[in-house]
Amino acid sequence: MNQLHDLLPLAVGMLISPLPIVAIVAIILAPRGRTAAPAYASVFIGVSLVFIIVGALTSAGSSSASPSGTAKTVSFILAIVLTLGFAALAIASWLSRPRHEQPPKAPAWLAALDSVTPAKAAALGLIMAVTNTKNIPLALKGGALIGEAHLPLLAAGGLCLALVVVGSLPLIVAASVATSGSAAVTKALVRVKTEMIAHNAIIMTVLFAILAANEAAQVIRHLI
Repeated sequence: MNQLHDLLPLAVGMLISPLPIVAIVAIILAPRGRTAAPAYASVFIGVSLVFIIVGALTSAGSSSASPSGTAKTVSFILAIVLTLGFAALAIASWLSRPRHEQPPKAPAWLAALDSVTPAKAAALGLIMAVTNTKNIPLALKGGALIGEAHLPLLAAGGLCLALVVVGSLPLIVAASVATSGSAAVTKALVRVKTEMIAHNAIIMTVLFAILAANEAAQVIRHLI
């Protein structure tokens, strides 16, 4: 139970995802964006929830069948792996940043979103969710923390839903405003898309560094 407070930084880490946000903004700006954006967001959020539930079920099963010392060892090893993994991703993101005032390159798949349909948007949401190198470990770990708490089924389910909702807030908000045809909203979305593409590498570098530091703190906590 005392580890559930760690869900908040995991949720914050999940919601800061530039490319999934850029994708839904591009979908909203497409001719069929009003119907395609909810399809994209629903699939992305659904897959994220599946990862959280898998983490919860796996952790609950293993922790109930294993002594507490083994569970702590597994948690310690996982924290080390995530620390090294997020640190490596931070370095890779930093090295991929545009240099010498070079213009940032938008992903090639963004151009195809001009003719996106709800079915294609749903497929993109699936691809984005299952290939998200940042959100998958965060969702699994969040689920694991919920599973380790051995809460009643309704309480555990509620926490899983709360985690995925908080972690997906940008997509939920974007899908909600997709029905607006306001010129001001459209202008704001274009700016968000442009800025997030331009600063994607820096945003991800900082985020991965913070996540690595958070996991390093977990390692230190295990050692003390």
